[in-house]
Amino acid sequence: MIRSPERPPRPPAGRACARRARRAADAARAAGLAARAAALAALALTCATCAPPAQNGSVVVSSGAAERLGMLCRWGHGDAEQGELCGRGDEGAARPARVRRITGPADALSGPLAAGRPGDHVLENDEIAVVVDQLGPGTGLAEGGGHVIDAADARARRDELGQIVARVGAPARQALYSELATGVGEDGVAWIEVRGRDGAGGALSITTRYALGPRDRALLITTSLQNDGPSPVEALDLGDIVHWGAAEQVAPGDAPGPRGDHEQPYVAGVGAGVAYALAPADGAPLRARSGAGFSDATFARLAALPPGGRVAYQRVLAVAPRGDPLGVATELFFLGGGAPGGVALELVDARGAPLPPIAGKATLTPIAEEGAAPDAGALALWLRTTAGGPLAAEAPPGLYQVGFEGSGRRALGSARVRIRAGAVAPARLALSGPGRLSLSVRERVGPSPAAGPPLPGRPTPAKIGLFDPRTGKAMAPPLFTLSGDLEIPLPPGQIRVVASRGPEFSLAEATVDVAEGGGSRLELTIARVVDTTGYIACDLRQHTARSADAGASAAARVASNAVEGVECAVASEHNLVADLAPAVADLKLEGRLRMLPGDELTSGRSGAGLGSVSVFPLDAAAPPGALRWRDQTAGALLDEVRALPGERVIQVSRAAGSGSPLHALGAPRSAPDQGSGLVAQLGDGAGADALEVWTGREIAARDRALEELWGLLRASRPVTPTAASDTHGLLGAEPGYPRTYVGVADDDPGRLDAADLVSALRRRRDVVITNGPFVTVRLGQARQGGVASARRGARREALSLSIRVERAPWVDAGELHVLVGGVARGAPILLHGARTTPAGALVDEVAIPVIVGGGGERRPPTHANAGGERRPPTHANAGGERRPPTHANAGGERRPPTHANAGGERRPAQSAPGPISIAEDTFIVAVVRGRRPLEPVLSAAGEPGEILPFAMTAPLWIDADGDGRSLGRAVAP
Repeated sequence: MIRSPERPPRPPAGRACARRARRAADAARAAGLAARAAALAALALTCATCAPPAQNGSVVVSSGAAERLGMLCRWGHGDAEQGELCGRGDEGAARPARVRRITGPADALSGPLAAGRPGDHVLENDEIAVVVDQLGPGTGLAEGGGHVIDAADARARRDELGQIVARVGAPARQALYSELATGVGEDGVAWIEVRGRDGAGGALSITTRYALGPRDRALLITTSLQNDGPSPVEALDLGDIVHWGAAEQVAPGDAPGPRGDHEQPYVAGVGAGVAYALAPADGAPLRARSGAGFSDATFARLAALPPGGRVAYQRVLAVAPRGDPLGVATELFFLGGGAPGGVALELVDARGAPLPPIAGKATLTPIAEEGAAPDAGALALWLRTTAGGPLAAEAPPGLYQVGFEGSGRRALGSARVRIRAGAVAPARLALSGPGRLSLSVRERVGPSPAAGPPLPGRPTPAKIGLFDPRTGKAMAPPLFTLSGDLEIPLPPGQIRVVASRGPEFSLAEATVDVAEGGGSRLELTIARVVDTTGYIACDLRQHTARSADAGASAAARVASNAVEGVECAVASEHNLVADLAPAVADLKLEGRLRMLPGDELTSGRSGAGLGSVSVFPLDAAAPPGALRWRDQTAGALLDEVRALPGERVIQVSRAAGSGSPLHALGAPRSAPDQGSGLVAQLGDGAGADALEVWTGREIAARDRALEELWGLLRASRPVTPTAASDTHGLLGAEPGYPRTYVGVADDDPGRLDAADLVSALRRRRDVVITNGPFVTVRLGQARQGGVASARRGARREALSLSIRVERAPWVDAGELHVLVGGVARGAPILLHGARTTPAGALVDEVAIPVIVGGGGERRPPTHANAGGERRPPTHANAGGERRPPTHANAGGERRPPTHANAGGERRPAQSAPGPISIAEDTFIVAVVRGRRPLEPVLSAAGEPGEILPFAMTAPLWIDADGDGRSLGRAVAP
């Protein structure tokens, strides 16, 4: 806390450092942090951090929270008024930390992610509160209790964390705790200790202790393991899996939401009102793999633990009082023994007149001194400000450049401030007048304007993107409007505004000048241009805050579906059933969106290791754990689902490469063409209905899953291919990208018959999976999902395969691939939007002769793989991608051959597609690919290839011999 200038000055830095060092060593001994060597290491690090600031340095547990060098008050709790340095004056001894059981709602934490319930335990002091769940069935992705599930500032008591689960081994294994004890030591440290064993049934006994001191803002977590078996335990990675919930992941030197492998001093998450950091207690760097909503942190790696051997690892969970990176940096700096200072920001207008507190973001950019380069690996620091809170906070000492953005204002220059330990540094910053944009988005009624006078538009949900017209860079995360009207505070200047509503709609965009001190108006019109009559746009796997690894509220999830044009979505929380229908009703979206309750199950320790299995629709009133999933074999799991009243879809998903390791414990990462073996675990006949072949932006996983699909189909195991976003957030994981269009009798979301949807996915299999283009195929009277049958006894029958590709103008569709039996036939067919529909869509229609029956071309030649299994040659990848022949232009650049159309426009040349001869039962799939990313509707957070357009039909089965069946599919009566 910041000491008031009227109070006695702080002790000299050297004496203060020595005092903190003594307290760190004493605390280490009192709390049992480690042996003498660890105490000496803590001592050394504590003294080392007394000199230069260490915003990206090592972290060790340090005592001294009662003083912070005399700064006895803290900003950020909401009890300090502007201009006051201290909101409370309790300088006496801190109360001991407490541990108690939750008996009712008043004992638990609040917030959309708060999972604490009666029977769980709360560890708290006057600074923070942490919930450890009771033993028994776990929450979220944990197989059992005994883990951190909530954490918050003690005053706000609002949780935004998902859960933290200790894990050992590679691949990850959980501990299953069977004993729990609590207590409070004479030093005021409260603790919870849980004991159990390795969840994989191994020889490891595991004990985890959670300890909280009287004034600590960090929970000390110690996990010890002992090998009770006769043999060494090998490949023993020791760590935690953190599901960040509503907190956005941040890490030093990385952009928000880091992905992949990295080595850092800590991992952190920033929420709206609280922030968290997890760091090794000994100051060593940790290795982490991060993905959508999670961090898998490894603190130590052992080649083997011998029989009777013991090992322990420690880490700290710091809880910052505000939801910003500056709060994280300050807590970690203090934990490392550093002495924070403070910054008090004064905002003024262009004439120097004081402004009241303003909601926004105050940035603090470190300035290198004496010619040194700034630390590229430091955490980007900013302070979240509110209209009613103090514009002040603690911060690590150093020289900073201060900026500000928010509330429709921009900074008129910048200010420098030097923050010193134990002192408050004032900073004055001038801001522009506010700007505001009044935006109205309407859906066009009737044909395109070229066909006649436009009719008045109707209100429509829409997603609004705001971009810098010079750089194209997004100026803010997308905004949602459900009514079509939006008031947006924007800084004065030019702004590019883009309105969208999913791939069936056109875009509307304009560049507008936002005036300072006044308002600007803009009207945009979008239109449904793609004709998907008879199909409903579904996202068959989504998550909200009720899943530990997701942060979107029910309302935010529903709204995000509406603005992306999703018409049907499955709420598939982890191991529980959630009903989002009330949120749909609250937002008055019943006519636009149907939410179905589902459950995403994960096979447990000794189960079949299916990865994840989604089941829908389910009874929304089903209690958690109504479907048993832990230790269930595949057959038992499916028998249980099929025994439920009514009919439902069982959809199998692969273990996505970027998903939480707890999302698919033991799930096989199948080699190509091993899909038949995977689904064979699900039983015959009454097994899985659908295979999710495309999940979010997992392009490499999509190709592998398609190989599995072809293997299943060739093995006469018909399943419905599906695509789902598996969204856990909002930005970078947009719902409906990809989506599954399902052929239904009534495609109005307000009148959707759930039973008909289930029948379509289980039996008719008439689907299209896409993130943009809409493609359908028809052969005779049969379309995708159906069976086209030759006339019995006919030697050869000529049919026409009709393929239609339709897309909005902003969606690219450059190539059509036709796959027979999972193998691409011929060169890609180039698409160029041959005609425009009256609604404004671009359409290509392709007809390919198909000769069905005896005497035609036999099945493609095969060769044996390493396991002796015979497979077709893979000239193209699983999605059929191949490139057309090219020639060199005058500059030597190789381009596809072109010809001039009647208007002189050069377009790719191509001959008519050659006929396809089919002599044996097989299947045909049409695949469409685009070469231009789906920007600006989607942001390329990773590789642009993640958001390239792709669409695929369900298989169209071919009954070549006319016996009424094809590869396990029967001709419809």
